[in-house]
Amino acid sequence: MSGISEEDKKLCFDLFDKTNSGSLDAKIAGVALRTLGCAPSNEELEEALSGLSSIDFAKFSEISSTLDAPTMDEVLEAFSTFDTNNNGYIPLPELKHLMGTLGEGLSAENLEKMAAACEPDSDNQVPYRHFVEVMMKDL
Repeated sequence: MSGISEEDKKLCFDLFDKTNSGSLDAKIAGVALRTLGCAPSNEELEEALSGLSSIDFAKFSEISSTLDAPTMDEVLEAFSTFDTNNNGYIPLPELKHLMGTLGEGLSAENLEKMAAACEPDSDNQVPYRHFVEVMMKDL
């Protein structure tokens, strides 16, 4: 990912390096990478970590440079798959179900935060283009 500055990588690394040890536990590295906007699957993360139990900043930076964040168009295309009426909306209960069960899934707490951020209309329908724009605005 060429769009992430070394400064941002370092800030993120330091944020997750709670003990100031100069390394991140491999279990935390995935969370830190996702915070940067990278979207590795568990398999991609395992491969990138090569069995290491922890990584230093150099390895963290290297890994983040090799992972691509999905583009806005890719994310919109993925959501359009679930737009059965082809009207730009997904019912909130269906969106919560999808986000909680597909891939690695969101926690119940994060699902509630997502539901609040997605601004459903009076019919509980989510305009997924707006939702994706909000979720990707800082990436």
